[in-house]
Amino acid sequence: MKNEILNTIVKKGQYTLFTVFFAVLGLINLYGQDYPHLEKLVKDSEEMKFPIASENGRWIAWNIFLSDRSKNVMMQSVKESDKKFEWKNINSVAFAKNLLVLQTGSDLELFNPETGKSVTEKNVSKYLYDQHNEVLLVLYNEKAGKRLEVLDQNLKVKQTVEDVQNVFSSNHETVAKKKVGDMNVVLALKNGFLETIFSTGDDLREIIPSGMRQKGFVAVSKTKERTTVTYIDQSGSQYTLDVSAYGEYDQLTLIPSPDEQRVVLKFQKRIKAKTDMVNIWYGTEVDLHKYNSFVMEYRQIDWNPFNGDKVEMTRDGYFGETAIGNSLYLMKAVDLEQVDIMDQYSGKSLDRLYLYNALDNKYTFITEIGKQMVISPTGKFLVIQKDNNWQLYNTRSLTIEDLNAKSEMIPYFTSDEKLIWVGGSWISEQNVNTKKMTELHVAPGADIELIDFERVHADIGNKQDYRKADLTKSLVVKITDRNSQNVSYAYLKNKKLYTILPSTADGITEFKKLGSKEDYFWVQENYNKRPRVVAKTGKGVPKVVYISDPKNVKYENMELIKFSYKGSDGENIEGNLYMPLNYDRSKKYPVITFVYEKLGYFTKSFRRPSFSHPIGFSIPLLVEEGFAVLLADISQSDKGAGISALESVNNALDQLQKVKNVDMKRVGLLGQSFGGYQTNFIATHSDRFAAYVSGAAVSDVIRTYYAYNYNFKAPDYYRYEGRQYWFKETVAENPDKYIRNNPIMFVQNVTAPMLLWTGTDDGNVSPEGTKSMFIGLRKYRKPVIALFYDKEKHVMGKPETQKDLTIRILDWFNYYLKDKKNIPWIQKNIKGA
Repeated sequence: MKNEILNTIVKKGQYTLFTVFFAVLGLINLYGQDYPHLEKLVKDSEEMKFPIASENGRWIAWNIFLSDRSKNVMMQSVKESDKKFEWKNINSVAFAKNLLVLQTGSDLELFNPETGKSVTEKNVSKYLYDQHNEVLLVLYNEKAGKRLEVLDQNLKVKQTVEDVQNVFSSNHETVAKKKVGDMNVVLALKNGFLETIFSTGDDLREIIPSGMRQKGFVAVSKTKERTTVTYIDQSGSQYTLDVSAYGEYDQLTLIPSPDEQRVVLKFQKRIKAKTDMVNIWYGTEVDLHKYNSFVMEYRQIDWNPFNGDKVEMTRDGYFGETAIGNSLYLMKAVDLEQVDIMDQYSGKSLDRLYLYNALDNKYTFITEIGKQMVISPTGKFLVIQKDNNWQLYNTRSLTIEDLNAKSEMIPYFTSDEKLIWVGGSWISEQNVNTKKMTELHVAPGADIELIDFERVHADIGNKQDYRKADLTKSLVVKITDRNSQNVSYAYLKNKKLYTILPSTADGITEFKKLGSKEDYFWVQENYNKRPRVVAKTGKGVPKVVYISDPKNVKYENMELIKFSYKGSDGENIEGNLYMPLNYDRSKKYPVITFVYEKLGYFTKSFRRPSFSHPIGFSIPLLVEEGFAVLLADISQSDKGAGISALESVNNALDQLQKVKNVDMKRVGLLGQSFGGYQTNFIATHSDRFAAYVSGAAVSDVIRTYYAYNYNFKAPDYYRYEGRQYWFKETVAENPDKYIRNNPIMFVQNVTAPMLLWTGTDDGNVSPEGTKSMFIGLRKYRKPVIALFYDKEKHVMGKPETQKDLTIRILDWFNYYLKDKKNIPWIQKNIKGA
């Protein structure tokens, strides 16, 4: 009998070793409680995502995700609300100019919204739309002979190619591969037709659009004797480079160069972790990746296919090499003083930036860099952020000078020698030669952000890249009021701003162009406003095209109480209190407090009832159960992360008790990851909470400080000295600070029950932290249950574990804050504690 019960438990879900053990002994119900009213709420909800628009701007389509994880598609006319269409159980959707393309399995539907007519194709493997050539390519599967059809906008077949292995697009180029006898043949799309551009009897490893201004393709082919790279230009001419020296590198990436005649070849290979009988770790090594994970090794070559010139960019002692034209390269020197490659993220070190000239093999030190850098289109200028200002470096004259631009402004090149600055309260224009700054717009008390710009990635570092803005187009900017956090959108044209969306407290996402004019659409929502697709054409008023989640209208009546209080550092921060729907103003309600960092952004979005929560925290479900939910901001002081959280939350509770409808004797605290650490620390220093839930959390900062993080593949101490914890000093420099902020040192002081949870495969915060907290609480006979989710990581990834955790958190707070004691999985384990 016991074996049958255990088998049922294992089949139904993934549960803790502790819980299964108790089930076998006591023959009790292990599962979270049934909440049929919540099940119905979740079943009736929908989530709208990923809106797209037709090229002519007349139609908008979007995905609808349902609670059973199926996906529907809806489409509606922008101007005529009665013209709408819906499809069920769709895998993928896209516009091919003005046709809607929908695929489910191997069925492909091509729908013309103007006529309402559609064509369905069977046995389709994949499709893609080439915008430049205005053709749709449909590749059929083996049942249909793997043929590839090129269709025009009238869905007429322009061309058919048999036996195609694959078709793909990159860098606005479309290419197909097929086999003809022993030959590998490559076809490229030109003027709406596929033409053979390359064939080889060798093993064709890759064919990649070059990304060069004159276009063309790069093919990688291999024989037993050698590996070659061939550039094929628009006319079909071929230029070959022998790269046999890099034959063991199994992946090639192309990086466009500012020099129009060159392309950067980046060869990469994955090196597996060492698995010898004994691995020897040396204290002089700065990168520990190779001992527990694969590492990517790469070599970069800057190649001119037309004259055969090539430069080996990858050089010993340097990293991040980036070609900027004229045989010049940016690279950073390896810091020989660092202990680990992640040390720079503690905020204590800066990279040393060099300019390498391949013509004379000379390295020139530029500056120490730790923030942003923008490279001009030809690589002549670098604009480098330094502390509270920006500097201009000329890579030709090797000179550096201040630009006198405010640090919060961000530069974008509009030509090689002109900048537009957007950031803080300003939009300005500057000529880098004269340094003259012309103010275009000022928005006092607001922050302006440029949305429309072209960014080209560079290997030199994060936020150190090419950024260009095209002033011949309408550039969209987002303007955020610093006090209210309200946002507005406008476009910059002829150096003047024109309003698109006036200031709103709503959350705005998916802001996109609608057609080719100054027409736009976006998704707009708030805590009391269901997500809606909104469109604006020309100077007209924004129009709601669709409102999602029709069965959850009641959540638009959610009441939110806002209040402010002082953070640990004296900063004015915010609490946002969600009250239960239609709550009785003569009663008091239990409160669940959620902590992490600043949480006001939560209120900018509509919260659907759902069990699909990676950390089990669902505001609608908690509110539905009669809880008020408080999002409490935290601000950091030099006292340390734990004390900062404690002081901030205490100040929040002081303000919360002024709300007459909350029961201060029934307040719970919930947090995950950094919020879990804060929950652990507060639990060991406070008697103001009746129950706690802490997930995937650090419990011992000293132990973790010297631990290895399997997520970042590096020691964890950099996170404590910088990043979130911001202790700023090492343990050796200030051990008292770490001890004072260490939850496990005070675990004996916990006064309320704790539910702990983690994934057994969490590589970011080791499950050992949860075990330590559990053992400490158990040692001092504190009420505690720990949930260890098998093969889950830092958050719950599987639907069944997401639901299980969400329900158990509801159970926990129902048990301790609402006195619902008939919850066996809690009652059995807590008995006698």
